[in-house]
Amino acid sequence: MKDYKERKLQLHYWYVNERESNGKKYNVGHGVVTGHKRIDDSVFIHTSEALNVEFDEENKEVLIKTRNSLYQCPVEYCRFEMQDKNPDLIPGYEELKNRFKDKIEYPSIEPGKVLLVLANFCDYYFHSVYYVPADSQDGEKKKYRATPHIGTFQDSFLIDVAETRMDLRYFPHYRNIEFYSEETCGLPWFIENIGDVELYAKTGVGTIRLAPGERKEVKKENAEKEPPMLMDGDLYPAMPDE
Repeated sequence: MKDYKERKLQLHYWYVNERESNGKKYNVGHGVVTGHKRIDDSVFIHTSEALNVEFDEENKEVLIKTRNSLYQCPVEYCRFEMQDKNPDLIPGYEELKNRFKDKIEYPSIEPGKVLLVLANFCDYYFHSVYYVPADSQDGEKKKYRATPHIGTFQDSFLIDVAETRMDLRYFPHYRNIEFYSEETCGLPWFIENIGDVELYAKTGVGTIRLAPGERKEVKKENAEKEPPMLMDGDLYPAMPDE
């Protein structure tokens, strides 16, 4: 696990809006946080008052400065449909929108194989699925549906790919997921971690460790020989009413 001092404090799927309290108006950022000292990765938060918002050209990030923190927000992961409601809160917003909207890079894989992409900056760690049939004439990837199922005791995440019987389902835990359905129609499938911390996937062939930026096929040879002790329980436990 990376030390927090070595990680960026980031927001993904972020936007900035205006709030009002006790007659005072102020700006706050919203998004899925990673690298926070007190909040777990993949939790959607709002910041305290934003004292400054600016664009960092070198890193292609919007910087949201609060009294105690600096949030680094990749521009391509802006929720533009939300930011459109308050465009003036981001300096040069229209230019940034023209440059970065729909510019998220999605990993891909050869036709006839299935790729599940995970990231600690996404809800339930799910980023995307990529699949193109081996006999595809146009090379177009299949669409998919990915939705959380909010359970009484444990949430789960459900993924199915259009026009196929593919069905991937897992329980999300702290920095690991546990599959209870792995139907890929007999096709080889892979998991890739595009986040900045290691993640684990408990599969039918064993537990697979994925370092940041790593991709592995789901097969026995890639499972840990000695399964590590991992936290179970819900990634998003229900909070008591205050």
